[in-house]
Amino acid sequence: MEKKMMRYAGFFFTLTFISLLLIGGLLLCDVVFVAHTPSYITQAAASSDIDIRVQSLETGLESLQRDLVFQLNQKLYYFGGTALLISALAAFFGWRTFKDLDGLIQEKIRTTLENELYQLDPANLTIRLPKFHEDSKGIAERLKLSGLKKISLYPELNKACLYGLTLVPIETEEAEKEFLSFLQNKMPNPNNAAFVLYSTRDPREFRISPETTNKFPRAAISNMPATVITAILAVARGLHRETKLEDDKEEA
Repeated sequence: MEKKMMRYAGFFFTLTFISLLLIGGLLLCDVVFVAHTPSYITQAAASSDIDIRVQSLETGLESLQRDLVFQLNQKLYYFGGTALLISALAAFFGWRTFKDLDGLIQEKIRTTLENELYQLDPANLTIRLPKFHEDSKGIAERLKLSGLKKISLYPELNKACLYGLTLVPIETEEAEKEFLSFLQNKMPNPNNAAFVLYSTRDPREFRISPETTNKFPRAAISNMPATVITAILAVARGLHRETKLEDDKEEA
């Protein structure tokens, strides 16, 4: 980045220096031309008519020379001004390019650090609890006491559950099928989403099948509020936060 800045600075300095040399040289040529106007040696003519013609020719040549020098100076002044304009534009766009590049690098560093800290600190993890489940309030209190305070309530499985950790209550076979359907239709990315399947039913009456748990690599089972935190830490470590969602956040 510093080398690129030095190249722009060198380019700008070179163009500016050449432009100033051109303009300074033109001014110096004008001064020399005025101070040393060309003189023509004439011999005495035999008649006044020849002398008048010679004098008229000298005047015409001087006028023509002045016109040519003036036109040349105008073109060179135009060239020098163009060079200055180009150098100014080059400096401006070079500065803008450097500024944009620096901003992009700073944003990339900030995002990278944020993602790395997010993976290391479970307190940055968004945890979604079922809005209408009777145990959600007690689980939320336990999570907050453990430092996990980014809690959201969701009414049903939706696209917001594709990020962060979601507690999914499964108390019946219908609820289990609904979760499997969500996995099949939404296809959550294991790098972004994790699930804790929550069931308080008597295992003799209903049990979540191992096939359901194995359908998603970041899924764990919990059967009481006290074990939810352990299950969360087991499956949520290393989740990436790549997209900010405008979901239905609601403090529990």
